[in-house]
Parts: sequence; C-alpha cells; structure tokens
Amino acid sequence: MVILKFWDKLRDHWWGQPFVLSLLLLPIAGWLSPRLMLPGGKIYLVYLPLAACLSLLMVYNWRALPGIALAILIRYSNRGSWQIDLIMMLVYVGCLSACWWGYRCQTQRQWCLGFTELKLGKHRLIWLVVLPPIAMIFTLQIIINLGLLPDELGMLSNKDNNLYALINLQAMVLGCLSSMQLFYCVLRVLKTPRFAGVLLGRIRREMAPSVKNSELQLWFAVLAILLLVLSYHTAEIGFLQVPDYTLTLLLPVMLYSAMRYGYQFNGIVWAASLLVLFFNYQGYVQWNNLLHNLTMISAMMLAFTLSILLTSAVHTRQRIDHAKAQNASLKDPVIGLPNLRALKLDLAKASRSTLCFLRISELDLLSRNYGMQLRIHFKQALATELRTKVLEEGEEVYHMPGYELLIRLNSFDAEARLVNIQEVLDKFRLVWNGLLIHPPLGMSYCTVYSEVEHLHMLLGEMSSLAELSLTTGQPENMQGTQHIVQNEIKRKVSLLHSVQSSLDNDSFILMAQPIVGIRGDVYHEILLRMLDDQGNCLLPDQFLPVVHEFGLAYKLDMWVLNQTLKFMDSNRDTLPSVRLSVNLSPFSLCRPGLGQDVRHALRQYNIEPYQLILEITESHLMGDIKYAQNSLRELRKLGCRIALDDFGTGYATYNRLKALDVDTVKIDGSFVQNMLTNRVDYQIVSSICKVALMRRLSIVAEYVESAEQRDALRGLGVDYMQGFFIGRPQPLKSLLVKPPKANQE
Repeated sequence: MVILKFWDKLRDHWWGQPFVLSLLLLPIAGWLSPRLMLPGGKIYLVYLPLAACLSLLMVYNWRALPGIALAILIRYSNRGSWQIDLIMMLVYVGCLSACWWGYRCQTQRQWCLGFTELKLGKHRLIWLVVLPPIAMIFTLQIIINLGLLPDELGMLSNKDNNLYALINLQAMVLGCLSSMQLFYCVLRVLKTPRFAGVLLGRIRREMAPSVKNSELQLWFAVLAILLLVLSYHTAEIGFLQVPDYTLTLLLPVMLYSAMRYGYQFNGIVWAASLLVLFFNYQGYVQWNNLLHNLTMISAMMLAFTLSILLTSAVHTRQRIDHAKAQNASLKDPVIGLPNLRALKLDLAKASRSTLCFLRISELDLLSRNYGMQLRIHFKQALATELRTKVLEEGEEVYHMPGYELLIRLNSFDAEARLVNIQEVLDKFRLVWNGLLIHPPLGMSYCTVYSEVEHLHMLLGEMSSLAELSLTTGQPENMQGTQHIVQNEIKRKVSLLHSVQSSLDNDSFILMAQPIVGIRGDVYHEILLRMLDDQGNCLLPDQFLPVVHEFGLAYKLDMWVLNQTLKFMDSNRDTLPSVRLSVNLSPFSLCRPGLGQDVRHALRQYNIEPYQLILEITESHLMGDIKYAQNSLRELRKLGCRIALDDFGTGYATYNRLKALDVDTVKIDGSFVQNMLTNRVDYQIVSSICKVALMRRLSIVAEYVESAEQRDALRGLGVDYMQGFFIGRPQPLKSLLVKPPKANQE
C-alpha cells in the first residue's frame, strides 16, 4: 500500500513515472517488434518503439521526453560510438517533438481524450500515425546519405533498392496505427491501477447489448483457428496459398468484431493478432519473391488495420449515441424525471408492482402566479424527497404530463409503505422566494402485474381517483372503486363523443331567451343545448365541463358565433336590426387571436358589430386578467358590446369590475332569486347597481321570476330583465315566426 502511494506521487514529475516507464517500455517494444535480417539490411514487419514513445506522450505529455531520450541512448549504445547514439536520440526526440507540438496545437485541451472520439481521429491519424514515420524515415535517409550514420544500424539501406525503406515505413505506420492504443492502455493501468476496472467497464459498455458469452467464445475460437492455420499449418504441409487469399480471411472476422464488440476490444485484439501473425510470417510468405511479397502483405495489413479501426470507432460511436438517445427518450427533458416510456419498461421487468398516482392540486394556479419554474422545481423537489425517505432500490418516481407524478413500488410490502408516503406528502414543504408552498396532494394506488395492457386507460382512471382523494383526504384504492371510476370515464368519453359529433355535424341546438329593457327594447341571449345518443336534450352544465377539460371551448365558442351570425345574415330581411348575445368562455377570451377571428366572422356575414353582444364570465378570469383585458380592448374597439356575466360570484368581484373594460353588468341569478326574502341578497344587488351606475354601465338582472322582483329591480336602477317571468328560452328559429311573449309591465 505504501509503495502504491509512493508510485502515485511520482506520476506528475518527469523524473518519476514517465522516466521509469520510458526506460522499461522502449526495450520491451523493441523486443516485441517482428523483424528479419536480409543481406541488404534489417526489415521490420511491425515497428513498435515509435508507437510506445507516442503512447508515453499521450499519457504524460512533455514530461515523457527526458525518459524517452535516455531510453533511445541506451537502446543504441551497443551499435557504435557515442556520436551515433546522440544522432539517433536527436532524430527520435526531434521528430517526436515536432509531431507532438503540431498535434497539441490542433487539438488544444482535447488532446488527451479517448481513442473513440471520432472528432480527434483526423488529427491523430495525421500527427501521430502518418507524419512521425515519414519524418523519421526521411531524416534517417538524409543522415545516412551524408555518411553520418552507418548502414549497419538496419533502419534503412542506402542501396538503389527502395523496397527496404518502403517496408520499414509501412512497419512504422502499422505499429503506430495498431499498437498505440495497446501501449496507451498498459501505461494507463501502470499509472493508475484502478484504470483496469475502468477499461473493462468501457469494453463491456461498447459491446452490442445482444452480445452473449457463447458468441464471444465462438468468435475467439474462429480467430485462433485462423491464426493457427496461417502461422503453422500451411508451413507444415509445405503448401503455399496465395497471400491475398489467406490473409483476407482475417478481414471479415475482424469486421464482424468491429460491428459487435467495440473499439477498445478490437484495438487490443487486433494489435495482438498482428504480432502473432508477423512473428510467424514463415507460414504464408512466398520466399522466391520475398521483398515484393512482404511489401504487399504489409500494405494489405495496413489497409485492414485502418478499415477495422474506423469501422470499430464508427459502430461504437453509433451504439453510444443510440444509448444516449434511448436514455434521453426515457426522461422528460424539462423535469428530468423518468417518463411513461420508462414506466412501461420498468413494469415489464417487474412481475408485480404497486402504482401510486399523485395529483398536485392548484399547481396550475401557482404556476401562473409564480412562473413555470415553480412547477418544475416543485416536482423535482418532491421526487427527491420521496426517493430519499421512502423509495428503495429499483423503485422510481415518474413524471406525468401536467400536474401529476407516479410512484412505482415493489409490491411485497407496498400497502404498509403507503402510510409512509402519505406522511412524507403531508410534511413536504417547498420554500419558494421565502414562501412555504404546500398545495393539496391527492393519491390513488393499485397493484398491477406484468405485462400491463391499456396503461394509458389505467392512468386515466387513477387520475380521476386521485382527484377524489383530494376530497376524501385519504389514498383511494383502485381495486375497491374501479367500477365507479370506469363509469365516470365512460360517461366523459360518451359526452366527448357527442360534443365532437355535434360539432362535426352542426347538430347543436341554439335557443334564444329574451332580455327586455325597461324602455321596451329587446335583445336575445343565445343558449346552447345538445342531444345525447339517446336523443335527450342536455343543458350546458352537463356537457360544458367536458368541453373545457378536453380543450374544445374555443372551437365550440366559434361554432356558436358563426352559426349565430349566419342566422342573422340569412334572415336580415325578417329581422333587420336584431341584436343577439353570445357567451364566450374564459379560455376563448384569453386566446390572442380572438379579436381577429371575430372581425373575420363579422365581415364574412356582413353583420354590424353593434348587433353582437359578447358575454364573458367574471369568475374564471382571475389568473388571466392581462390577456382578458387585451381581448376586451380589441373587441370594444371593433364595436361589439361586452357584458360581464354572473357578476357577484367570482373572486375580488369589484376589483374585476374596476379593471375590466365592459359595457354591461349581469347580476347573477342566485342573488336575484331570494332578494325579496333575504336582506343580504337584496343589499348585494343594491350595491352592485350603485357601483354599476357610478361607472355608467347598463345593468341586467337574471332569474327574474315574478312581477314583484321585476318592480324591485326597476326601483334599484336595473335596465334589463331576464328570466322565466320575462320569457322562456325558445329555439332560435322561433324568432322568425313571431316575437317572443315578454312581460314588460
């Protein structure tokens, strides 16, 4: 242990690890280099010392140069005088320094990235594979031609035969290309022993997910047999095969490995295979034309190496990118939590799971008041709290669209752990800009088995049940109330189908209820009815919640508006100056394109804007007052009159009356109904009338059901009356037959 600590301290000093490893690695690299002696000089089949030097630079940067220089002096110390040793050392150090400096300038701070980084492949191929051998070969050739080095050193021959130089050049390039990664991995392990585990992990991650041990063992057997046949068998029987036939059998084997096993694995295995192959070159070379044959074999191995390594790098990068994309597809990009796709995969892996659906009430309102960042941070903080205090290994919190979360538990003791989850939810508080935020949380749960079919339908039922939990204040079991939830969902789906069918077929029924002024003028409010599948007439309260829940409010409002204007256009001769009032939902009012759409509809049917009154509901405008003000301003500028419907039932009513730019106030019928018997209701109606008169707004009273109510309202200053006493809703087409019977007196 003490030795390892001391060794670790030496890695940052040039006289430490770089120096020692240079003195050890270069002699080993020279000994491992396959070569043969010919009458014209020494020929290397794979030259490894240059690859070892570049690997030292890759690991230790410039700190490796002193050790490399000394190792070169020692390597050539028995070849001649000290002048020769010095020249060889200067050639090595000069060529390595120039190429390493160029590589560092090109790659900047990314010089030490792993070999699988394709963006550095071009720079490494040029500066660390091609240029160092070329620089050394040509430098040595010049020095030998000048007579400064004897030809006995064996690196080159100064005879006319250039095949020696070509083979040695290819050997250097092949050594740098194939063995640099091998030496790099060895040096990294010697520098930091725990890198061995990191390397094994990388090799496993780079392999295709479907690779099995049996496949890997079979591939190793095929490669070993092929190397054995090439190295020994053909030499034993004295049968010469064509080199470009026998050696090419290695290419498909290695390309298969490149596509399946990754760059790290192939680089190490192919480097070792080349050494075995070239150490046993006697088994496949043609001795009658040795130089040409070695030149061709070396060039072919160089092309094979480049193809294998590039194919390995490309396929490895593709697998890594695919894995990253797959992991990204399993997480919500904004919240950072696993999504529904991840839930499906986890449910498929577990034989039994318990799902807990969390409904975060009022989070929409909080998001509109404090921003989207609050919703994101709340979900993240709640998920972290659950993971820390409740969840075990293999369990997870999943992001649901909107304002919900889902927990998956292992089902062994899930029932007992629900109590812990509820306690965590009750105690959880989010501090946001100094405020403690704790919206109500509803929870439903159920047990599921793999594989889960119709997951989306199940989550929809759990969402409805979690909404019920907000009312009951306790977790709701899906198994116990499943039929109730299913019936509610079926009812909503049926209503949604009826709404969509009515929109597509223009089968909604438009009703008109008179609104009579104390001066005798009359206009009508358009009311909507819908027929269900059984032909029953449904009131708006029965189907409008579904319309709002599924985002059809604006489409429905535009349908009513267009049908109303179309009726006015078709019957302008019979009803030349009829005025009709159309209701707009708060969602439509806050839509930026509302004014433009209304203007287009008025122009399309050639209707004057004063003939159209638009009624808006005050109680839903609390969170979107700015958007509502913009729309109201645009509509009034267009010439339409605006009525504030159901006034008195919303939040901060008088503040809204002061803020919104309207022409008419409609007093909610819940105050009018009992105003003669309830003093509070009477005072509310009276105060509304006083405020409206101060702002010079016209006043409409709803739910007028008797002459006494009519007279009392007239005394308070109400301008218009609406209710069953004044006139009941009738089909819109009834206006063409006769005017509605209205009680004015």
